[in-house]
Parts: sequence; structure tokens; C-alpha cells
Amino acid sequence: MQPDIRVRLRRLLKILLVASFLGLALGYANFYFVFPNVSVPASEEASLLIILVVLLMAAILSGLVTEDLPSSVMQAFLSIPIGILVAFLLAISPLSTGVLEVRSDDIFGFIVKLGSVLYLAAVPLYSIFGVIGLLLRERFGFQSASFLRPRRTQHK
Repeated sequence: MQPDIRVRLRRLLKILLVASFLGLALGYANFYFVFPNVSVPASEEASLLIILVVLLMAAILSGLVTEDLPSSVMQAFLSIPIGILVAFLLAISPLSTGVLEVRSDDIFGFIVKLGSVLYLAAVPLYSIFGVIGLLLRERFGFQSASFLRPRRTQHK
């Protein structure tokens, strides 16, 4: 019973770590989408190409390290609240330094309402390109040390 709990806990931890990585990419893309003049690269309008490249590269990289398709879909859904939190924390930082003048009660509305397009697009993008990352890993044999470790079999 004890090894089973460890395996499940390890799998859950891995899902949360990869979802945090995806949420970081989603949060930055949302922050850049909503406030392009205070993010990097600073511009008048957000570049849709940069946003898509950030999201797609994060999805492919997460697909390389995820275990299976259900984990990939779960990571995509868990990345949304993490992305909202990251975008909100990034949006608060220019306010505290005085670079951006926005009422603090409008920040959360900006992040959630204006970024809702990205949140809706993130789940299918992360799921589809996460599968592409899984396929790349299987096709070219990219495996980490944890995948190479032989599994213990129970003798009856």
C-alpha cells in the first residue's frame, strides 16, 4: 500500500509542476496581451505571433516531460488558475512602481475579462501541442532517468 501512495503522490506532484510551468507561460502571455506597453518586448500592441510562440513552445516542452494523455489534459486545465494568478501578480508590479496608472480594483477585471480569449484558447492549444510533445518523445526516444528506471514487479 505504501509504494502505491508514493507513486500517486509523485505523479500528482509532477502534474502540478508541469501545470505550473504552463501557467507561468499563460500568465506571461496574458500579461503581455493586456499590458503590452510595460512588458518585454514593449510595444503599442501585443504581437499575436509572440503570444502563440510562447504558448506553443511551453505546450511542446510540457508534452516532452508528461507521462500520458490524461495527465496532459489535466495539466492544461490546472494551468488556467495558475496563469490567472501569475498574470495578476505581474500586473500588480508596474502599479507598485508607478509605471502604470490603473485603479487597483480594475486589475483583476482586466486580467480575467481581456485575457479570457487566451484562457479559452490555452486548453486546446496545450492539449494538442502537448500530444505533439508526447509523440516527439516517443518517436525520437527522449527519455529522462525516471522513465528508464525499471519498474518493480510484485511476485505472488
